[in-house]
Amino acid sequence: MILHFECARAQSNTDGVKLNIILHPVQTITINSSHNNVELQYLNIEDYNKGVSTTLDDHLTVTSTGGFQVNIYSKQENFTLAGATESIPVSDVVITAINGSDNDLTPIFDNVILSTKPESLIRSGIGGINLKYTVTYDNTGVGAVGKYADLNLGNTEAIFSTEITYTITSK
Repeated sequence: MILHFECARAQSNTDGVKLNIILHPVQTITINSSHNNVELQYLNIEDYNKGVSTTLDDHLTVTSTGGFQVNIYSKQENFTLAGATESIPVSDVVITAINGSDNDLTPIFDNVILSTKPESLIRSGIGGINLKYTVTYDNTGVGAVGKYADLNLGNTEAIFSTEITYTITSK
């Protein structure tokens, strides 16, 4: 008896899929929630003579998937006192920034004289995630000694306010 075996082989098929990684541009800018009110307090005669400044560590956090620019501007031309006609020009304040914690990016920083026109504060050709920046609000170069001495209208503190906006754009 002769047995005959036939070898049957299964056919092999292949197919593929194209896998894409799609990187969409993302940009965010946030202000440290404990820094929503920034105050330049004039507490003594030295403050009135020299002006004051305040530095806020890790004031801004920026995320950008590419180069970016952070601009800053005031919504009003003047700091105003509620219920009064007296005002202080926003241009009396200079804003500067430096890298904050855990940030080794090397951007270009510009000193900004505050105005209603958006001005560049931080510029970078590359992006990063959760980049922290320390910001200083400086009112020491206001000019004449005692410039604000006559703006306190009584025995209570006079609070002059403006609203500042930070924006981020692609670069």
